[in-house]
Amino acid sequence: MRIWGKIGTLGLVLMLVSIPAVPAAAFVPRAGNTVVVAEAVSDDLYVAGGTVSVTGDVDGDVTTVGGTITLSGPVTGGVVGAGGNVSIRGSVGRNIRAAAGALVLGGPVGTDAVLAGGSISVERPSQIGRDLVVAGGSVELAGTVRRNAFITGGAITIGGTVDGNIEAHGDRIVLLPTARITGTVTYSADQPIEIQSGAQVAGQVTRVDRPAGGRSILNPAARLRLRFAGRILEALWLLVLGLVLVAITPRGVRAVADRVGGRFGVSLLTGFILMVVVPVASVLLLITVVGIPVALALLLLYIATFYPALIFVAAWLGDILGRWLRREGRISPYVGVIAGTIVLVILVGLPYVGWIFRLIALCVGF
Repeated sequence: MRIWGKIGTLGLVLMLVSIPAVPAAAFVPRAGNTVVVAEAVSDDLYVAGGTVSVTGDVDGDVTTVGGTITLSGPVTGGVVGAGGNVSIRGSVGRNIRAAAGALVLGGPVGTDAVLAGGSISVERPSQIGRDLVVAGGSVELAGTVRRNAFITGGAITIGGTVDGNIEAHGDRIVLLPTARITGTVTYSADQPIEIQSGAQVAGQVTRVDRPAGGRSILNPAARLRLRFAGRILEALWLLVLGLVLVAITPRGVRAVADRVGGRFGVSLLTGFILMVVVPVASVLLLITVVGIPVALALLLLYIATFYPALIFVAAWLGDILGRWLRREGRISPYVGVIAGTIVLVILVGLPYVGWIFRLIALCVGF
């Protein structure tokens, strides 16, 4: 069985080396109940906490997750964030990918912005260098979009400037007097669009049927951005769980990660058997009255551990990557989880073969 471990390790090392661009070889990780970053950071910043505040300059990317997130300092790279309440008011050099219960964007963005949430507000100081893609319960656009805007929501209010076209799908769509649309407006809604006096639309305003069967009116590029945003949210979800586990039991996470690498073949086979056997056994136990509590306990344990098992595979990948980059010693378990999560999400997101990597990772981690 040891040969399986060597083959699995070698294969994944080759895959890691073949990836052209891992976002960064060095990170500045921060985690805690309350995290405040007021100093300048000359690297990529990864922050997780109940309350997160970044006011210092960041010369790199920012990835953050938390209950309440406030980013007011300038960022030269991109921003990826998810939380309950997210406010981004500092300048962002590249793109933004963010999701929140309540999301506010109030600063300039170099390229694209992909936003999702319950309520989304793009304030007037915002200037998005390229496209805006939004999906939310209520959406307010008061800023400037230099190219096109793709909006899906319940109540959509547009009072800003869009230098390209707008595609919108919602229950109610309103163009305020301050709205300035250089291109066309294509929309679907329960009622005709409300264009208030003073609003300016240079192109045609066209109402189309509401998409049937869940088909989106967004163009392929916009749908691709939304799928990418989904991958980012998955990475954030795994990152939060991983950082929490490392904070609770760093030795435990490292021990399981070492076991994954040392017994890759055994872990893969055992995980596959458990993946198939546990649901079947639970169904059989449900037939008998005595077995119902055991079956429910098995199913709950199955659900609670199946997907989070990816964290241990991410930790193992991060450790391999760290050894390859540093050549000696081991990197911090926090950095290992962050780097490994990024690599794992890249692998499972690959076209055509991503599902294979996901299945292998689930079995091995499980």
